[in-house]
Parts: sequence; C-alpha cells; structure tokens
Amino acid sequence: MPNAFAVLFLVFASAGFTGAVELKLKWEPGKRYVFENLSESSAKMPLPGQGLIETKGKLILQVQNDVSVHEQGIRVAHAFSSVKMRQEMQGLVMEYDSANPAKRAGLLGQVLQPLVETEFAAIYNENGEILKTEGLEAVQGAGQLGIGKAELDSMVRQVSSLLPGREVKAGDTWNADVKLPMGAVGAEAEITYTLKLEEILKQDGREMARISISGKAKPPEKDEDGEKVLDVVVSNAAGAMMFDVALGQPVESSTTVELEIGLPGVPQAEGAPGKMPLKTVSVLKLIAVEALKNSPASEKGNAKPGAESAARDSQADKKARRKARREKRKAEKASR
Repeated sequence: MPNAFAVLFLVFASAGFTGAVELKLKWEPGKRYVFENLSESSAKMPLPGQGLIETKGKLILQVQNDVSVHEQGIRVAHAFSSVKMRQEMQGLVMEYDSANPAKRAGLLGQVLQPLVETEFAAIYNENGEILKTEGLEAVQGAGQLGIGKAELDSMVRQVSSLLPGREVKAGDTWNADVKLPMGAVGAEAEITYTLKLEEILKQDGREMARISISGKAKPPEKDEDGEKVLDVVVSNAAGAMMFDVALGQPVESSTTVELEIGLPGVPQAEGAPGKMPLKTVSVLKLIAVEALKNSPASEKGNAKPGAESAARDSQADKKARRKARREKRKAEKASR
C-alpha cells in the first residue's frame, strides 16, 4: 500500500501550490533582460459623408533592459534592438523594419528611426517600485503613432504598477490604476484593474503565479471650466499574466482594451461624427535573460571605484554619437 503522505503530496502538487508568494518586480545587476512587446490596434474613424474609416496597426518592439547598481537602488537602461510596424488604412499599407534597409524609408521611417536610437532608463527602489525615469525628454518623433514620451513612460511603469509588491495567496485580489495615453488622439484612459492570483503552479521546474486581470475605466477628468475634454468609454479591459516568482519577472502577459473616444454630448449611435471605437491588444514576453559583458560588480559593496564615473562617460559618449547621427541626417536631407 502506498504511503498516505506521499499520495496527499502528489494530490496537492498536481493541484498547484497553495502557500503565499511574493509578487514583486526584481532586477539583478549585471544582467540583460530582453522583452518583446507586441501591440495590435484597430480603430474606426468616422468621416463626414464617408462613414467609418478603419485603420489597423501592428507594432513589435524588442527591448533590451540592462541592469546596474544605482545610488537609489537599481538602474535599468532601456534600448530598442528591433522595431517593426505595419499600418493599414483603406487598402494603403505602410511597413517599417529597423533590421531591413528596404523598409526603413517613407513616413514610418521618418517617425520611427529616432525611436530606434532612443535610450532611456528607469530607477527602481529595493521594493521594485519606479522612482523616476531618465532620458525620455530626448525622445523625438513617433508621438503621432502613439509611441511618444508618454507612451514609453507608461510602458515602463505598467508591469511594476500591476504587482502588489508583497506576499499574496491564491485567491487574493488587489487593485492597480494604469494610465493609457493615446498619442495624437489627445485622450488618455485611466483604468482601475482588479488582479487576482488564480493559482501557483510549477512550469518547467519553476514556480509560476497565474494572475487574471479585469478592469474598468475611472471617470474622465475635467478641464479648468469643469467640462469634460473627451468622453472615453471602456467597454472591455481584461488580461492575464504568468509571473516567475523566483526571477521576479513576468514571463508573459497580455491585455485587451476596447473603448470609444468621443466629444461630450455626441449621440452614442455607432458611426456618429466625433466618435471613434478603438481596440488594442498588447502582449509582453520575456525572451532572454543574459549576463552583461564587462559589467561592473553587481553588489553595492563590491562596486569598483570609478564605476559610476565610467558609466556617466559612457552615457555622454552615447549622447554625442546620437547627436552626430541626427546632424548627419539633417545634412543629408538638406543636400537632396
């Protein structure tokens, strides 16, 4: 007869671990975390006499996150190793691929190439909370495509804002407010998400937290005269996340947001002038964790003298190179 304790262990193991786990964002100095961000959007813009004009977009960003020690905690430097985009509108298709010279021209090339050269950073405290961002004021272009300074700031902050930063058990819930800026539309949706730790399970020998996400819009802010600037009605906001507990990083997360943007007082009928339905599906995947070559010591106590000044010099060199590239592009355009 099999041991009763062994049988019970197998039953509980197959059902998933039920104890408490810490859901907090963690970054290890000396490591590079590579994420892929996929965003697919579709919108229907009403034009007088033409009905609804549908546009579709697909953006894929591969982001390198290089981690180092900072006097306030941890510094995570962000750089784009790959940028791809496809836009469709009434049969017109535009594509951009930073890795393909044949697809780096045109309108998308003009607004996305500066993004490829963008480097910025986020400073985290020891609890995995963002204290501030650095370098976003230098972001140029791409704002009209919904990936300007506000959108990049939101992208960096979103994962840490969704985590409770403490221990939770299966079945526990918590709330998080997330702002979703929408580029040239000039609107911003603020969503209150309710997250629930559904279960803790083993996946490829690692402890994973499966989290469900549902949300609803916060009431829109009013201007100085007390009037609504734009109506943003969220009809659906939901998603899910798989979180590696030991690594302290999301392995994969996805959210779907469906909303309508309109002028206050506009009739709610579909296709009414001044109303725009918008759907966005965002997927984040962790695709690699690598050791940085020639990285400074990861422990504060082992930091080598002069490491911070060397890092500052490196940043200054990068800024100088970016400035030289911008001036070269301007000169090339002027000579055409």
